[in-house]
Amino acid sequence: MVGAGVIGLTAAVVLATAGVRTEVWSAEDPDDTPSARAGAVWTPVPQAPLDASLAWAARSLHEFCGASRVPGSGVRLAEGLTLVEPVSAVRLPPLTRLSPDLRDAAPGDLPPGFGAGLRYRVPVIDMARYVPWLLRRLGEAGGRVRRRQVAGLGEALAAAPVVVNASGLGARELTPDPTVRPVFTQYVVTDNPGLDRVVVDTTDPRRWVSIVPHADRVHLGGVRITGRDDDRPDRELASDVLRRCRDLEPALLDARITRIDTGLLPSRPTMRVEAELRPDGLVVHSYGHAGGGVTVSWGAAHAVAALVTDRA
Repeated sequence: MVGAGVIGLTAAVVLATAGVRTEVWSAEDPDDTPSARAGAVWTPVPQAPLDASLAWAARSLHEFCGASRVPGSGVRLAEGLTLVEPVSAVRLPPLTRLSPDLRDAAPGDLPPGFGAGLRYRVPVIDMARYVPWLLRRLGEAGGRVRRRQVAGLGEALAAAPVVVNASGLGARELTPDPTVRPVFTQYVVTDNPGLDRVVVDTTDPRRWVSIVPHADRVHLGGVRITGRDDDRPDRELASDVLRRCRDLEPALLDARITRIDTGLLPSRPTMRVEAELRPDGLVVHSYGHAGGGVTVSWGAAHAVAALVTDRA
């Protein structure tokens, strides 16, 4: 397994649990990947291919709901509210309809100035706890992680007959795949002043914002810039997100800002999960999931496992 983001680690857990000898190679510590810094909500986002998005998101929803009952997993089910334009409430994309307990928001659920919204239950994943939980599951199943920079997939194939390429943005050079593009993402992280509900404002699709509370902090997001490969914090965007989130949740006005987290996610015209037979072995590719990595992670992992075992 090349790559220790949520896509790679989840696939490694599935493979190791199925009895496949599994070793993860990663240039980064698993606790320091863009995945590990995400606000991490199971979020219905349609991606190509759409049928795979639907199937993988549904499988992941089932897995996260199960994990929410496991102490120490970092997963919980929380109330969610997505603010929409009134006409949007009756034209739901297919992935949105997967959301548990989906219903129209009552007028009293909405912040001042908003006319429509959707309520639901949603898995919220605290990546600071979830990544160590995945690593424990991997270790218990006999897998392990090695810090190792990979110059090419041939290097990995020299060590194993099957390589899973979950290298994320690194797939641009490692595969190579010129269709992979970075997506700059940024969260303002604050103390949690007592918030429990996830709130997403989609009324301006060009500038949506999200409030994702965890036990000890809140991730304020909405920044997604395709093609930007500079991961330095953008203070101007942070100020705009903070202002809009405080308008939605006045309790954030006094919340202390602790940091700004950024990351570069791997985007691609279509998510790639497919097998490639090379002269020196089998490569199973799994990358290009962009901001939907957490949402499809378990479904993609089982798809990877099926490709590995079918060709083994």
